[in-house]
Order: sequence, then structure tokens, then C-alpha cells
Amino acid sequence: MRKNPKNGTMKFSLRSLIWVPLTFSIGFALSASLIVIQARDDIREELESATHVAKSLALLIEYDRIGAQEAKNLQFRHIRISTQPPHLVNQSLNVSMPSWLANWTLGDVGSDWQKYSIHLDPVQMWTVYATPEDELDEVWESLTSTFFVFLVSALLCIALIQFGLNDVLKRMRQFSRAMTEMRDGHLETKLPETSPIVELQAIARQFNATTLILKQAREDNKSLSISLINSQEQERRRLGSELHDNLGQIIAGLRARVYLLNIQTQSEMSASGLETLKSVSDELEEAHRVIRNLITELDPMDLQTVNLNEALNQICMKWMQVTYIECELEASCEVSPAITLVAQEVVHIIRIVQESLHNIYKHSNANKVTVSLVNTRDYLDLKIEDNGVSSKELKSGYGLRSMQVRAKELGARLRIQKHSTGVTVHLHKTHQRAHSNELLDC
Repeated sequence: MRKNPKNGTMKFSLRSLIWVPLTFSIGFALSASLIVIQARDDIREELESATHVAKSLALLIEYDRIGAQEAKNLQFRHIRISTQPPHLVNQSLNVSMPSWLANWTLGDVGSDWQKYSIHLDPVQMWTVYATPEDELDEVWESLTSTFFVFLVSALLCIALIQFGLNDVLKRMRQFSRAMTEMRDGHLETKLPETSPIVELQAIARQFNATTLILKQAREDNKSLSISLINSQEQERRRLGSELHDNLGQIIAGLRARVYLLNIQTQSEMSASGLETLKSVSDELEEAHRVIRNLITELDPMDLQTVNLNEALNQICMKWMQVTYIECELEASCEVSPAITLVAQEVVHIIRIVQESLHNIYKHSNANKVTVSLVNTRDYLDLKIEDNGVSSKELKSGYGLRSMQVRAKELGARLRIQKHSTGVTVHLHKTHQRAHSNELLDC
């Protein structure tokens, strides 16, 4: 129930604990003010009446119409009889309420009231006077009663609010936790749809329906991503096979023909012709090398027989031969127990490495790349780091999106960070359990 320092908001329970007492306090203050204002007029009227009674009583006592002691023993409202002469009578208020409140209640009525002397004999003088003490005590009783009524009402109101909104606050907390879990991707979260409040039932039903829709959409996206990746892999293999069986064979045949032509016509051909024939042979050799590299990139190896470490080593070697950029592989894998990967997982990792190397060659202007792999019992950690400097900002193109999709299929976290000394592609996967089929060693 603390205040949130970020935006100044607070919990509803704390807000009710503040606003309800504040509202009742304002109500009590207004009621008390009305009581005091009304009491001020009543005191003025009562004092005027009591002053006349005090004057009459003083005359009755002085003329022996009533005994002084008998009159003193009588209880007169708003009237006091003192055995002291007027100049010695202490008229300070003797009331239950605080003096400041008494003075405020009296207002312009004041505290110096008319005193009437009673001459009992030549040496003895009593005093009769009116006082607002009784009226002030009544006002104080009214104020205290009103205060306790407001206090009990405020406590009951807070209790009823807390009791009445307990289910609402509980459901709101559940809804907040469910929204947090949904934001984090946990779409299995459900809210109970049973509640005495119709609005809460509607919110729960809407939330559960939304999670079902999102879950289905995520499953559809996942299926689509898998289909696209599988189609991509099939197309890669088809193109690799087509290049190998058709264009590769054609270039190999041309190379053989040029070689035979060179042998058959070497003695008859001029020097310029031989030079041209050699140039054609070199270009065919380069074309054959490029075709082999394309075939290797499209379908690098038989992943059913080659483990991840060997695959990465071959990729680095081939990449260095094509780009002339140094590529260093650092691999560390536990042997016992061996952490194994499904063939499809190895494909995803290899494609992420290939896409990263392709981006480095295309954008980074690097002269050294480090591929580091750590595969332990608990996790797999892959980093591709270069020392290039690129002026282009990282954009979410097809290649990066493909890497993200493959990382999700791996159940891994992919981060791409650009810094002053190059770009780092970091893939981290936490191992869940050993797979039951198609296992490949690290």
C-alpha cells in the first residue's frame, strides 16, 4: 500500500484509507462549525434570560423573600451564587471543552457578564450572576457525540469498502499478474470466470478469449515459420543439386574439353592463342570454384553424419577461402555426458552462423572473425564477433528475421550488438532435456 515514486500513483486500498477519513473529517468539521454557530446564538439568548433571572433572584434574597442559603443550595441553570462580593468573583470558565474552543464558541458574547450584589448585612455581600458554562458543556457533549458518530461511521465505511471490494481487488491483482505473464509470452494463463460481479466475469472471459486467440496465432505463426524454414532448406538442397548436376557438370565438361584442346593444338597454336586458351581454362577453374562454394553454402554437408563442431570448422575454412578474411573457431564441448543436438537444431545453428558471416562480408569491412562455441550440460553459447566498422545501422531485414525465427525454434535467445570494435552476434540456449531421436554430438 505504498505510493509509487515513478508516477505518483498508489494502491486503491491505500487511497480508500486516505480519502474516506478525509471525507468524514471534512463532514465533521462542517457539522461542528454549524453546531458552534448555532450554539453561539443559543448562548446569547440563554444569557439574556439568565441575566434577568439573576437580577430577580438577587432582589428576592436581598429583601428576604427567599433565604440566601436556601437559594444557594438550589440548582439554577446558567446562574451562579457566590459568597464573595462582585469584585472578588472569579468568572473564569470552568468547562470540559478546551479554552480556545470555548472562546471561539462564545465569539462576541464575551466572558464579562453582569453581576448583581446581595447585601445580607452591613459586612456581608454575596453575588448573583449568569454564566454560559452549562450551555458550553452541552455544546461540548454535542461535539463529542458528533465526533464519535463520524468516527464510527468512517470505520464502518472503510470496513465495508474493504470487505465489499476485497474480491474486486483480488481479481484486479490476478488480472495484473495475468497481463504480466501474457506480456512475457505465457499464454496458458487463465482467469477464473466465476465472480459475483458481472463486470469481472466479462473481463475474465474477454481476457481468456484473447489469450486463446493469441495462442492460436502464435501456433499458426510457428507452423508457418517452420514451413517456411523447411521450404527454404528444401529449396537450398534443390538449388545445390541443380547446380551440381547441371551447371557444375557443364563447367566440368568444358574444363575437360579445354584441357584436351590444349593438348591437341599445343604444337599448332600460336602463343597468343595458347595464352587465350589458358585464360579460358583459368576462368573455368574459377567458375568451378565459385559453383562449389555456392553448392557448399546452399547445402553445406550431410548433417546426419557431421557434428556441429566439424560443420562450423568446414564453414569457417570455406568462408576464408572465398573471402580471404581470417576466421578463427573456438569450440569447447563437454564429452561426458555428451550434450546432443537434433539434426534440425544443428541446421538452425549453421544457418545463423552462415547468415552472420554473410552480413560481415557484406557490411562490416572486417579482416578477422571469431566464432566461439561453448556447449555444456546446461547451455549452449555461440558468439560470432568481427573487428569491422560499419557505417550502416542494424536493420531488421530478411536475414535478421530469419535468424530470429531460427533462434525461437531453438528455444534460444539471440542478441545482435553493434559496438565500436565491431558487431557481436550472441546465441544462448538453455538445455532442457536430452532428445530421444536424431541425436548429433557437439
